[in-house]
Amino acid sequence: MPSTTVIKQMIPRPLLPIARSAYTATVALYYSARAFCYSVRLSLLQCTLLRESKVDRVPYELFSGTSDSFWFWLFTEGQRRAPLLKRVLPGMPDEDVQLMFTGNTGDAVLREGFSAYKLFKELCERHIGPLAHCEHVLDFGCGWGRIIRFFLRDLDSVHLWGADPVEGMIELCKNTNPWCQFSTIKQNPPTQFEANTFDVIYSFSVFSHLSEPMQLTWLAELHRILKPGGILIATTRDRQFIGWCADMRSRADLDTMHPGPRSSAAAFLDTMNVLAKYDGGEYCFSQLVHSDWSYWGEAAIPKDYVLKEWTRWFKFLEYIDDRDRCSQNVIAVRK
Repeated sequence: MPSTTVIKQMIPRPLLPIARSAYTATVALYYSARAFCYSVRLSLLQCTLLRESKVDRVPYELFSGTSDSFWFWLFTEGQRRAPLLKRVLPGMPDEDVQLMFTGNTGDAVLREGFSAYKLFKELCERHIGPLAHCEHVLDFGCGWGRIIRFFLRDLDSVHLWGADPVEGMIELCKNTNPWCQFSTIKQNPPTQFEANTFDVIYSFSVFSHLSEPMQLTWLAELHRILKPGGILIATTRDRQFIGWCADMRSRADLDTMHPGPRSSAAAFLDTMNVLAKYDGGEYCFSQLVHSDWSYWGEAAIPKDYVLKEWTRWFKFLEYIDDRDRCSQNVIAVRK
């Protein structure tokens, strides 16, 4: 397809304003038509839900094959227009919970999770085959279930598992998402899962917070419960995050921020030294919590460290450092 620059060169300059207007009108027409189609499909879905006093069908039966754009729309604008959708799709926790875990709320927090979901799914299908063929998928450190909900169109919910050490989050997941399987795990391995159970294990913003010893301990456990040939996908803080923590400390509104995102201002206090360690391929960790959660803080894992340490258990596949694709760096390895 010709670039925008080439297209401009093909159009005589006097006609450029007309071309821009035509383009703008076409885009507006497209979004209007899409909104109309979504509204019609939503109305049909509501009729189905109203007609059936009890909906026994799992989300996969209703939404398998749904496009990315419509799937995300259902979780945002769709649920605002039709509260009945909560009978067949997971709901959201209180805004305070959203802020504490992600620093954001509403559509923005779901959009970040949806981007991660799409990338994780892409990595799975590129390296192990169709997601539909997977028997068991685990969201390790599922929190309030932000990401696992999006897999409900890809697999029957009996194949989807979420695990977290915070019992309150597991209870919240069970209340807002009664279809997937959720289980509380201990802060330290082993888990209750049998060896060679999962085809896919993904973990968003967990290895972004673990101390190096705890990270190594959990890598060994995830290797144990992952099937041979299975894929582990985990995210970690990027190099820029180290400098971002320093910028946080100079913000005038720091004291008024929510305690969740504000806590990052206390991380990586010796910025230049930490950056040098990161560039040297060292594990970078800054402890933020004491007592029972002393292993928890901010962690940035460079690619060279992954190549050296993670390959003790796994075959290296990819290391993705691209903010257009995911808000954190993504590590993909295979057993």
